[in-house]
Amino acid sequence: MERPLVLSALADDLSLSQINLAGTHDSATAFCALRKIARCQNTTIEEQLRLGVRLLDIRLYLRRGRFFLVHSHADCFTDDAHRTRLCFDDVFAACVSFLELHPRETLVVSIKSDRGRESTGFFRAFYETYIRPNMSRWYLGNRVPTLGESRGKLVLLRRCPRASDFESKEVCGLDFSDWEDQGSHKRTEPVHMRMSEKLCAEVQDRYHLPPDIKWARCAKPFLDICAPTASRICLHFLSTCGGHGIPAQNAGAVNAEFAAYALRGDRAQGWFFLDFIDRSLCDKIMRSNLQIYAVTASTREE
Repeated sequence: MERPLVLSALADDLSLSQINLAGTHDSATAFCALRKIARCQNTTIEEQLRLGVRLLDIRLYLRRGRFFLVHSHADCFTDDAHRTRLCFDDVFAACVSFLELHPRETLVVSIKSDRGRESTGFFRAFYETYIRPNMSRWYLGNRVPTLGESRGKLVLLRRCPRASDFESKEVCGLDFSDWEDQGSHKRTEPVHMRMSEKLCAEVQDRYHLPPDIKWARCAKPFLDICAPTASRICLHFLSTCGGHGIPAQNAGAVNAEFAAYALRGDRAQGWFFLDFIDRSLCDKIMRSNLQIYAVTASTREE
């Protein structure tokens, strides 16, 4: 079945922050250890891209020069046999292959060190391994790009610190390195971040709330009022490990509420991270852009 290539159909001058993007939380956990509590997706990265996902949440563990995909203490694997660890080489290859086939699309890739002692050496090693040899494949500015600037590229969203003597922060991706943990069991409001004069964000990632409270008092109220601009990114984590702490159960409840929620038809509402995303939820987010903006090209694969 042909899948929509929504970004390919939109105008180059649109700011990426003012486009609704479908994304996955803990994107690489389709095959992982501690499955009941750590698995947040049932599709691989390649499958997610084909569904229309354009926003990836990548959690890494740097060990002996290799970047392995993890969800905290749970290792991620290439298949259900759990014989081969999934590493960023595999994810990077999948993303590049997809963009080579669809050069008018773009992918936002959030990078975070999710195990071990966080240090500035993590990003330096990542940069030297995956970015410097592939500079033309990345958008590395510390401001929101237009869609035209990011077509065919991986837009780096950096949730890890950089050493002050390593490159300029203006060429090390969208700087989310001061990310505030939102693990409170009671607070429901999003967190404001200001990275520079050209970049700020509103981030809703209240991951300890039970699913009913997560939706009714946290996710929905923020969705109702959020207003992305060319320099303000709105991030919506619809995932939570609250309640019984089982992602699949929580996602079933929150995703059902989101499926029934009417996205605005007059403006975008931001970038969405979901657990256990499926075709209908992905289409809901991505196709909403076609109601907001004029279409300039075909939305179908050739």
